[in-house]
Amino acid sequence: MMTKFHLLLFWLSLGLCAALPAQKSEGIIQFEEKINMHRNLPPDAGDMKAMIPEFRIMKSELLFNANESLYRNVEEEEEDEEGDGPVVIKMQRPDAMFYKNLNAGTKTDQREFMGKYYLIEGELDKTPWKVGTESRQVLGYDCLKAVWDDTTAGRKRVVVAWFAPDIPVSSGPVTYGQLPGMILALDINNGELQLTAQKIETKALGAGAIVAPKKGEKTTQAEFKKMMDERTKAMGGSNGPGVRVIRN
Repeated sequence: MMTKFHLLLFWLSLGLCAALPAQKSEGIIQFEEKINMHRNLPPDAGDMKAMIPEFRIMKSELLFNANESLYRNVEEEEEDEEGDGPVVIKMQRPDAMFYKNLNAGTKTDQREFMGKYYLIEGELDKTPWKVGTESRQVLGYDCLKAVWDDTTAGRKRVVVAWFAPDIPVSSGPVTYGQLPGMILALDINNGELQLTAQKIETKALGAGAIVAPKKGEKTTQAEFKKMMDERTKAMGGSNGPGVRVIRN
């Protein structure tokens, strides 16, 4: 015969089991972004390589729930450069936020370029991932491999994603997603850019924690890319905003 105490334990266990999937559908993921700064320099850029560290490592975070996600920079304290050593070039990190509404199938990117903010709104990209059977673990989560031969940026890029079906949210870092699970690791062109989850907290987020960015002039992805290409070309290789030359 079930006592009131056992009945209470029974209902509590049912509630706990029901809450577990919801907890895995909401939380915060800390990502490390590692960029190979030497990869795309010309072969005769030996002097430039001496002034630029081979790798640049930055931190970002992804806030997510079953319906939305927001990927944004994590501010880090900058070390002071002193001394009489060689010239060092440091790249300042542009501000950026990437919001996805998974239910509506829309996105809003907030991008900074040359001191000005832009809002890029549109539909979520339909990425033609090829999902294989290869697997690996990321922070204890079993992840499956997906590959995409991306040609949208004007040159071919091989994008490899590792996604966790146990986190049932179709999102990931930056603009990537569209897989049956959260992307926890991403590699572009075999180490040119790597994004890897460093910490995962599955927990309920407060109301209003995930909000679409609203700062900036509205534009489209095509218009933003055209503007970036034109202004970068006009700079003619000179130091523009976002580039600092430090003489140690």
